[in-house]
Amino acid sequence: MPDAGHRRRPVCDGCRRPLAGCWCACVRHVANRAPLLILQDPGEAHQAKGTAQLLARCLARAELRVGERFEPPAQLGSHVLLYPDTPGDAALADPPPWPTAAPLAPPTLVVLDGTWRRSRRLLYLNPWLQSLPRLALTTPAPSRYVIRCARGETQRSTLEACAMALAQLDGDDLRYAPLWDAMDNFMALQRRLADRRPTAGASPPR
Repeated sequence: MPDAGHRRRPVCDGCRRPLAGCWCACVRHVANRAPLLILQDPGEAHQAKGTAQLLARCLARAELRVGERFEPPAQLGSHVLLYPDTPGDAALADPPPWPTAAPLAPPTLVVLDGTWRRSRRLLYLNPWLQSLPRLALTTPAPSRYVIRCARGETQRSTLEACAMALAQLDGDDLRYAPLWDAMDNFMALQRRLADRRPTAGASPPR
């Protein structure tokens, strides 16, 4: 029988995080029009500071898959990839431009969840992703994701990027405003958790 010092901490049934770091109270429900498909690199699946799981819990129409190679959807023509244009990259297919007129049925938004290097790897490992038309964010708002360093000024967390992209597809910022509230509460939670961690070399409380 394991001693008390090696017992596992209680885990939330909703977010599967230790109870002290449970983020279920951050969830804000949103009835998104465009479905969302999140393809998550395995390295992000257990990242405590990641936002993809929270995003998937917030949205009514969202699917999260974890892996490196994914089967293409049956209706590939109804999907669009959230990914910046990369001119001069010969390894990527040249997708058709995204139509300016909104279709009757909104497309499924595909997003790659991982570091910049890992998301590019997902792109190369799944050639069907390279054939999708791309949606790039226009004038993205300043990032609120202050707990992890971004490689570039235009990079955003998965939740932030999808909130902006879905609003851009629908032409409806108000519908996705609750996602920003979820983000702010998640950031506040992470800051509280960071404040509780003991500093290196600090003496334990007496």
